[in-house]
Amino acid sequence: MFLKPTLLINGDITDIDLADLKVRGIKGLILDLDSTLIAPKTAELTDGPARWLEEARRHFKVAIASNNKNEAYLDQIRTLLDMTVIGRAAKPSRKAFRVLLTEFGLSAEEVAVIGDRPLTDIWGGHRAGMTTILVRTLKTMNEPKWKTTIRNMERIFIRCC
Repeated sequence: MFLKPTLLINGDITDIDLADLKVRGIKGLILDLDSTLIAPKTAELTDGPARWLEEARRHFKVAIASNNKNEAYLDQIRTLLDMTVIGRAAKPSRKAFRVLLTEFGLSAEEVAVIGDRPLTDIWGGHRAGMTTILVRTLKTMNEPKWKTTIRNMERIFIRCC
């Protein structure tokens, strides 16, 4: 099924086992930005994700593909992270993923897409032929209860189908 991730993580990005990804032959990571790596609109990387990202960058090629359209904000992220950040990715479109595959010099089978949304990150990653990893939003984030409820319903749907 196109919304079912390759790996379903019952935690945030910091709970992904990077050693397991290496064993699976993954050499590149395409990360979603908002709610996956940083809290939306903050342009601040908290300690846990910062440590995880530092470790990931030691072993993998890493870039961001975000549907965020705010160029000023994306420029802040580019400066903060010092890596390729593609905004206006229009996920689940494959375009941004293909651009990053070329930049990485890797095949789709060697890259994993990590994100918090089945309809954008996971579907887009599947369409591009990549491993997909669905995570929860950052542990440090406080989002409205209605949004958390929707995310939990998405996960129930993914598990059952």
